[in-house]
Amino acid sequence: MGQFLASVALLLGLGLPAAAGAQAFAVGPRNWQNYHPPVFAPNTQPPAPNPQPPAPPPPPPQQQGVLQVGPGRAYSTISAAVDAANADTNLNNAYDVQVLPGTYTNDFPTVTRPVTIEVDPCCAGQAVVLNATIDLPNQKGIILALASLTVNGLTFQGAHISNALGGNGAGIRDQNTFPSAKLIIQNSLFTGNQEGILTGDNPDQVVMVSNSSFVNNGNPNPSFFQHALYVNGGSMLSVSNSLFCGQLIGHSVKSRAAATMVSGNQIYDGAQGPSQCEPGSSSLAIDVANGGAATITSNTLVQGPNSPNLKIVDYGEEGLTYGSNSLVVSGNNFTSIGTSSATAVYDPNCVPAQLSNNSFTGITTQLDPANCAAP
Repeated sequence: MGQFLASVALLLGLGLPAAAGAQAFAVGPRNWQNYHPPVFAPNTQPPAPNPQPPAPPPPPPQQQGVLQVGPGRAYSTISAAVDAANADTNLNNAYDVQVLPGTYTNDFPTVTRPVTIEVDPCCAGQAVVLNATIDLPNQKGIILALASLTVNGLTFQGAHISNALGGNGAGIRDQNTFPSAKLIIQNSLFTGNQEGILTGDNPDQVVMVSNSSFVNNGNPNPSFFQHALYVNGGSMLSVSNSLFCGQLIGHSVKSRAAATMVSGNQIYDGAQGPSQCEPGSSSLAIDVANGGAATITSNTLVQGPNSPNLKIVDYGEEGLTYGSNSLVVSGNNFTSIGTSSATAVYDPNCVPAQLSNNSFTGITTQLDPANCAAP
């Protein structure tokens, strides 16, 4: 008890002497932390509150031409932000629609002026999913592009329309007729759509796809022949560092562009790909339907037993429509599994084909006709 009274006295500034055997503390600015009052009751803490989901990051300062979408942002839907951009008729103004991660269900923007739609830079690498659960109201695509469009970091999922209307609902449907039209796809995923990307026949259009994935797309009805990526014209198609797998019935890459460059991709044609892929039943890995300048380099091309077509690359089979035609196939790994007589490259018009540094596994015919190899 004496020690306790001394301690209380010190706290109250009283001059009581310490009891015999007790240690006195001079509580001052240097050594107050050495004092530990006795504990008279259990040290119970209130239960921790239930964890709450993290709040969205605060919006950054508004920048000219930047339209922000998501919880706590100026726009709750991508369509509303795109409509705001479309309302500006001055095409010299650039617009960037930045979208917080999340699922945007049945959100169907129509782009009528050049615009970029991308994951908010605060959250790069997180998923922004445009999910269609109903027939596309525009009967075209989750995004309908009537002007130049860049997308970065988006997922397009579930695009479909009735087979009576063509059965070719696309993640992106591009019908841009402007000169110098561009469609640029970066770091994006197309999955579970009847068609991944479908473009029109604008002869001036440039289409560039990079670091993207086309997984388990297609219409299961064999009467509807849809593709993962179908460029129906244009001056140039470039596809690089992307994955194609699980495509049903149609082709993984189909191009009618004047110049087609396919480089550094993994394409599984009726074969099992990575774990997220179904085997699919695609009938060609790459179809350059009308010739032109084709450069196919450094790809992994795997054909499996589910492919109904024993050809992997097809060049010009639907007729040569360009005045200048060339075919370069270099540094690719061709593999056919479970097929009886696979052909790596089919060149029915015998455009001199430059084949070099390719590897062939399970391939019966490297080039058909064989005498079409460039000297």
